[in-house]
Amino acid sequence: MDFVDILKLSKHEVISVVGAGGKTSLINYIANRYRYNKKVLMTTTTKIYIPNKDVYDDMYIVGGKVGITIPKTVGVTVVGKYIRKEKIVGVNFEDLRELIPNFDLILIESDGSRRKNLKGWNDKEPVVYYNSTKTIGVLDITSYGMSINDNNIHRLEELKKITDINNIKINIKNLVDVVLNENGLFKNSYGERILFINKVENKENEEIAKILTHKINEHKHNLNIVYGSIKDDYFKIIKKNGR
Repeated sequence: MDFVDILKLSKHEVISVVGAGGKTSLINYIANRYRYNKKVLMTTTTKIYIPNKDVYDDMYIVGGKVGITIPKTVGVTVVGKYIRKEKIVGVNFEDLRELIPNFDLILIESDGSRRKNLKGWNDKEPVVYYNSTKTIGVLDITSYGMSINDNNIHRLEELKKITDINNIKINIKNLVDVVLNENGLFKNSYGERILFINKVENKENEEIAKILTHKINEHKHNLNIVYGSIKDDYFKIIKKNGR
């Protein structure tokens, strides 16, 4: 099944993507699926690395005022305020309100992870736009069994506040806590909440993903769960609460 089929998008969908281990890749994947039949806005409320030129059609770096000339044809448009140290500094919520009516699909990278596999969240993170219709939380399955240190985990001290990581390596309970803790992956989220377990690219990781979804479904939650691989274009949906 294609991820965009799972999403069941309607016009002017506003999708915020949070977490670690594939946010940018997922946004690029979704944008590419609609590149030739919709006007797609790709932006951020935090900072993102400058995208490769092959994933977008137009880019506007607009300074202090958005007020851009909206493209009249379909395609992917990247909008940011400034470029600093090879990163695009994103737009604020007021700017988003101006931009959204002019696009068919809005994709917002709403979290930062410094390209690490797992993260904790400080008081200001993630920065999810309050009119988001969907929040997708990305969880890297390869973080299971990963050594617990600053090289692998962004904001390690913050992660310690939501899960017990006195152990040496990340375990299933740690990942369940990351997903379900009120200060975890879906903190500040809006709209439909979708957990995407990424990098399920072999039988071992698929078994871990199944165990993780089972453990999550032992708790009350309002998530739809998808596991798979952006790289392999493979996705499997698990109904909410296992139903």
